[in-house]
Amino acid sequence: MTTNDTPSSGWVEANGLNLHYLDWGNPTAPHVLLLHGLQDCAALWTTFATSINDRYHVVALDHRGHGDSARADAYPISDYVDEAADVVRALNLTNVTLIGHSAGSKNAWMCIAKNPGIAQKLVITDMDPDSHNPGSVAMISRYKAEDDEYGTLDQVVARLRDRQPNASDAETRYDAEVMTTVRADGKLTWKRSRDVVTKYDRPDVWNTLAHVSVPTLIARGADSTLLRHDVAIRMEQAIPDCKLIEIPGGGHWMHLEQPESYSRTIAEFLAS
Repeated sequence: MTTNDTPSSGWVEANGLNLHYLDWGNPTAPHVLLLHGLQDCAALWTTFATSINDRYHVVALDHRGHGDSARADAYPISDYVDEAADVVRALNLTNVTLIGHSAGSKNAWMCIAKNPGIAQKLVITDMDPDSHNPGSVAMISRYKAEDDEYGTLDQVVARLRDRQPNASDAETRYDAEVMTTVRADGKLTWKRSRDVVTKYDRPDVWNTLAHVSVPTLIARGADSTLLRHDVAIRMEQAIPDCKLIEIPGGGHWMHLEQPESYSRTIAEFLAS
């Protein structure tokens, strides 16, 4: 068994673009593919990935327009879905579980619904199938209104504390570092294309849930304002083989705010 708490970087051609991914090793173990949410990046999965990489071969993708992956001319959800399937096939990920957060969760379940047999299990982390709800409208409106530039890393940390208030100082500072890049003038900017926000595609996809034919876990942050409890219940009922759990003390970014509870919950599901 070969594992590594420091992942290696890799590149894969998927849906016409050169995409970056992180790989924590352990090549003979069952595969886990991690898909981040809007504006985020593969490296935000580090705490979770290192908690399970002794048992699983963990890969985290930088979706198109995010992190170190290539930028695109457009960002329809169908392209995110297709590139996830291409990555699974190109990297020969077998016996794979798709784990998404936020928009990455929607990409994951739609990938499974569209490509029967592509994965064995699914974890949806705090994402709804609606075209909009009060929580998502508020979040995306803020993304579109806020400045992309920050003078110091401390300013980025303060911004991230607002969205993930229960995360540790160490986690939040690490997240600020991996989510930003330093420009020639010394200012920091988000490590993603502005177009992933301004052109974000959020259709109603309730009809896809019935076609998710693998064991599924919905993890909801008990304090989340994006995935409401009643919507999560409806999702659990719409997916044929599904279980819902709620993580106390966690909001939308529960995997960063309550990493031990989140990791334990997901590990139990993966082992079941």
